[in-house]
Amino acid sequence: MKRYSKKALDKRKEERACLPEFFQRHIEISKTKSCANCGEKLKGEVSEIAHRLAKSTFKSIMCDDENVVYLGGRFSKCGCHSLYDGTNEQLQSLSIFSTEKEIIKELLEKVTEEINYKLYDRWQL
Repeated sequence: MKRYSKKALDKRKEERACLPEFFQRHIEISKTKSCANCGEKLKGEVSEIAHRLAKSTFKSIMCDDENVVYLGGRFSKCGCHSLYDGTNEQLQSLSIFSTEKEIIKELLEKVTEEINYKLYDRWQL
């Protein structure tokens, strides 16, 4: 596990302050949803809340409601969230890839962080 200095820990806490309320809101929403990729009924569990662009990399939009897709998580049979976060090939094989790619293009207009070329490869941009 990463060890943080007091200063780094305080900064991390501040950056992530929006996440508890964000996840609680989206867990409630997910209880009424099905997996965006395969249609399996969701259970309303935190692992069903997938960030389109990683919250660790794109802190500027980590709590943006557009940066969420609901996918089967750790207690689902489908495991679509794992595929979404998996290799480029796994992501690109999902039925929602084309739709997600268009959403990613819009989200990238909001980010303030530098965008790595690997992200362009991942999303075939």
